[in-house]
Amino acid sequence: MTRFISLAALLALTSVAIADPKVTVQPATVHPGDPVLVTVTGVKTAPKGKALGTPLRFFNAKRGYQAVFAVPLDTKPEIITIDLEGPAKAVSLEVDDLTFPETSIVVEDELANPDKADRDRIDSDNKAIIDAALESKDQPLFTRPFRRPPGEVTSTFGEWRTFNDGHKSQHLGLDLFAKEGSKVKAINAGTVVLVRDSFLAGNLVVIAHGAGIASAYYHLSKVLVAEGERVEQGAELGLAGHTGRTTGPHLHLSVRVPGGFIDPAAFFRLALAPTTLANAREDQTKRPRRSGLER
Repeated sequence: MTRFISLAALLALTSVAIADPKVTVQPATVHPGDPVLVTVTGVKTAPKGKALGTPLRFFNAKRGYQAVFAVPLDTKPEIITIDLEGPAKAVSLEVDDLTFPETSIVVEDELANPDKADRDRIDSDNKAIIDAALESKDQPLFTRPFRRPPGEVTSTFGEWRTFNDGHKSQHLGLDLFAKEGSKVKAINAGTVVLVRDSFLAGNLVVIAHGAGIASAYYHLSKVLVAEGERVEQGAELGLAGHTGRTTGPHLHLSVRVPGGFIDPAAFFRLALAPTTLANAREDQTKRPRRSGLER
């Protein structure tokens, strides 16, 4: 007997083709100090790769996998390559030159010209901040987009500052106007990995968000969290102030990703889309939590 196979049955027997791996980057053109978001789709496992010598920390995203890395401030105009292992192909990205603004600032002489003991303290503070930021590993502890704090921008990232004596330093954060004593809230969920009274940054808090992403909040008049505490987006971390080297009350926000500190304003524009992960939920049950909705 002749057997006929219907079109529907034939389609049912046909295997579904798997899409070729696709790599996209945001933004398409970058400047020194910018963050770069790499998204890989069409692969079954998390990719591995490097950009500018920095290992990429890929995490599960709503579509594929994502990773963020920094274009360091000293990067020259060039074409950089994001190298990926496996079936995903390497992609190139153009780095354009950028001239950062300059400003002069007058502060107390002991802040502009710290003695050796204070310089040693500054070195210790800087190491503690970076070490804390590097604790941000593994999968994201956040499931929502990062939220920019309120306030008018008073100083931008990368600005060159000349202090009283001609000493220059580059600003590694975003300064936002904040009234003395106003609430400072977490830009996303994470774990408090550092609370410290520092020489230049005053009272500060560092949060590890996972996936190599960390945020830091400087010049607080009061800190309301403790190291090891799990916080949700919008949780109150402290009160704004002008501790450390400042000319008035404000919030200094720094964001660090694999490769270095980056412009927070550019970071908030990235289309990060992590999934809800079991290990993130398990981590939440192991630490005390502070919700942004409690206060």
